[in-house]
Amino acid sequence: MKRSHALLLALCLLSSGPLAAQEPLDNYYPYNPSDYEEEYRPMLRPDSTLFYRGIALAEDLYGRNSDFRFPFVRYRRRGLPWDTEQTRLHGIELGYGHRTALGNLGAGEYRTSGLHMADAEGGSINGSREMRLPEEESAPWHRASATFAGRNYLFGARLAAGRALGNGWSGAASVHYRTGRDMHVEGVFTDALSVGVRAAKRFGEGHSLALLLIASPSMRGLRSSSTEEAFALTGDPLYNPAWGYQDGKVRNSRVRREFVPLAAAVYRRMLGTATRLEASLGAEYGCQSYSSLGWYNARTPQPDNYRYMPSYTGDRASEQAWRNNDPRYTQIDWDGLIARNRMADGEAVYALEDRVTRTARMQLDLRLTTEMDERLTLRYGLHIDLDNRRNYKRMRDLLGARYLTDIDQYLVDDDTYSNLLQNDLRHPNRRIGEGDRFGYDYALTTRSVRAHLDAEYRTDRLTARLHASLGHDTRFRRGYYEKELFAGRNSYGLSRESTFTPYLLKGQAGWAFSPRSYLEVVLATGARPPEAEALFLQPQYNNRRVNDIGEEHIHAAELNYRRMGRYLSFQATLYVVALLDGLETMRYYDDLASTYCDLTVSNIGTLSAGAEAALDWRISGRWSLSLTAAAARFKYIRDPRVTLYSDVDNTLVDDHAVSRMGACVPGGAPQLSGCAEIRYFGPHGWGFRLSGSYVGARYVEPSPVRRTDRVARQGAVSEELFERFTAQERLDDAVSLDASLFKSFYFDRSRLTLSLMLSNLLGTHDALYAGYESLRVRRSYSGDMTVHTPFDTRYMHAYPRSFYLTVSYRF
Repeated sequence: MKRSHALLLALCLLSSGPLAAQEPLDNYYPYNPSDYEEEYRPMLRPDSTLFYRGIALAEDLYGRNSDFRFPFVRYRRRGLPWDTEQTRLHGIELGYGHRTALGNLGAGEYRTSGLHMADAEGGSINGSREMRLPEEESAPWHRASATFAGRNYLFGARLAAGRALGNGWSGAASVHYRTGRDMHVEGVFTDALSVGVRAAKRFGEGHSLALLLIASPSMRGLRSSSTEEAFALTGDPLYNPAWGYQDGKVRNSRVRREFVPLAAAVYRRMLGTATRLEASLGAEYGCQSYSSLGWYNARTPQPDNYRYMPSYTGDRASEQAWRNNDPRYTQIDWDGLIARNRMADGEAVYALEDRVTRTARMQLDLRLTTEMDERLTLRYGLHIDLDNRRNYKRMRDLLGARYLTDIDQYLVDDDTYSNLLQNDLRHPNRRIGEGDRFGYDYALTTRSVRAHLDAEYRTDRLTARLHASLGHDTRFRRGYYEKELFAGRNSYGLSRESTFTPYLLKGQAGWAFSPRSYLEVVLATGARPPEAEALFLQPQYNNRRVNDIGEEHIHAAELNYRRMGRYLSFQATLYVVALLDGLETMRYYDDLASTYCDLTVSNIGTLSAGAEAALDWRISGRWSLSLTAAAARFKYIRDPRVTLYSDVDNTLVDDHAVSRMGACVPGGAPQLSGCAEIRYFGPHGWGFRLSGSYVGARYVEPSPVRRTDRVARQGAVSEELFERFTAQERLDDAVSLDASLFKSFYFDRSRLTLSLMLSNLLGTHDALYAGYESLRVRRSYSGDMTVHTPFDTRYMHAYPRSFYLTVSYRF
């Protein structure tokens, strides 16, 4: 990487390490202007193709310039699912929180775009982030920062340090804490701590061991989506229905708690003169939980439920209460729920539940690299992943009641199945208290083994790479409750195993026209298994697998051009990705059948085709400019098949119905986007940034059920209603303008920096973050006629103007 680009990139990094930033404020740390004006020295890897190999391995310029530029909307790069982009630490798959902690510890990150294959194993189809632990500390470093913010939290503090420890050992440690309530959205708060320690030992040239431990307990109050009617009545685009007052204090019903520590070891050694071994072992064990309100044979406590809205009730008094923002109507009435429980003779009518996932995962990654000669390099290895996720419901708060009987509350009023109420037939009518498990208890286990081979051949100008991977996956469910509705092995014990053979073949050929100009083409095809949850009609209490089990198939192509100069760098990409034979399952209440249903959507096919471009321009020693733009077409290219089963006896409600989604667009995927940023680094440590971002041609997340004949044709009584069921709503285009100002003070080898960042300077309140269609159908009556209409789309609005003020010190 060239010195100019390395220094530009440094501005976007945390003061605590070289990791790409995880929070918006972290993009605004300045660097020493005198460093920026150093003599230009290109940094290329020593190789027989020295002048051409650097450009072939260049990092993803588009991703670097567009990361964290679109936080005001839901954004999926190239319209592809989140799990198509991988983040790994020496081959070990990481979660989001671990990336942040690793950055605090000084881990480096290398990002590739789309299908591009670099030195890292090329098993991704939508880009990858490969993180690397340093093998030693070149010099002691210490970093500290304090942040005052108005979004998600109020105060944050970070402290990190690293140094050589003697006798070949080096290490680093970090602590990062954030706390406080959101200044814009009531009920939203953060209380999170991240602690990390790493140590490394060098035994000689090319022989090292690195150890890592990260623990990040966190608790976050979340906001919920709502309907346009609720936003309009309250006059608040940031209206959050998830909270209410309890004894005069704000309490949120949707709280996410997480504590999943990660331990890892990385061993590297030369095996002879031409082969390197890298063995990585990672283990995770901990819990994630989401709280939500539960109600048992009672009215829903959700304040924005359609039955409580003035458009349904026609009540002028409730409409006036909504317009006056009366919290008894617009928010959760915690005191009312507690009072109702106290009148129920000890049995809970309302409660606060936790839906818990306990993760136990171990990964082993073995990689060998053999330099066959100066032109041919082979990378090959084995990846083993053992993942067990136990899921259960836990009682968090009985809200003044003494107990809850563990029965299926949905069957209480069912004339046919009300004698099959037990959630756990082996412990019938068990009374549960706070902290007890109830409702469901099961585990989903995935065992995966994958072998891969990467071959790279290069001449002076030509670079050719081939990736091939083949795996064997086994997935099954183990039920710990015997549900009376599905007694015996139908719910208890092991289910049948589902086995898959995922594979990926990827080929890449590139030509260097000069040491600064490179063109490459990449082709890929493969298959991957569906998520474990999608394999069962109702994984919470049913061992029955769905009928349409199979791998999702992938076909992709990409054309890249890069021009890397001393002052101007440019990247352009044309791509096309088709995902075919996808599978999804879910559970919902079907209003037409008047019963809870298990839904499977099969034969899902999507196409993503478009272009991306990015430019970095070093205008002068103090001014620089970056531009990115993307235009694409994302769409469903197949009409998926929808099958509905009654949740109580698995009888068919609708069999392989065609859903008219062929013209729909995946949600959360803007088809037009762009951003521009101008940077100035003045004398005496002053500097500023000004950036603007745009997204357009985006749509709400479509529902497959409402587009079937059973709903759109049978439920609709006019062409206008049919159009409402089948049309997909387009969201308005959105624009954001951000700015930051910073000042650095230098004291010998230390530096103090003050940084102020303002996001969404335009302060627009009508921009929508995202929206999704409901699976439900609303029933109303006009005389003797029943009219079905879709439920209102639920939205979430973008944040208004917000700020981050950071003080950082490096010494």
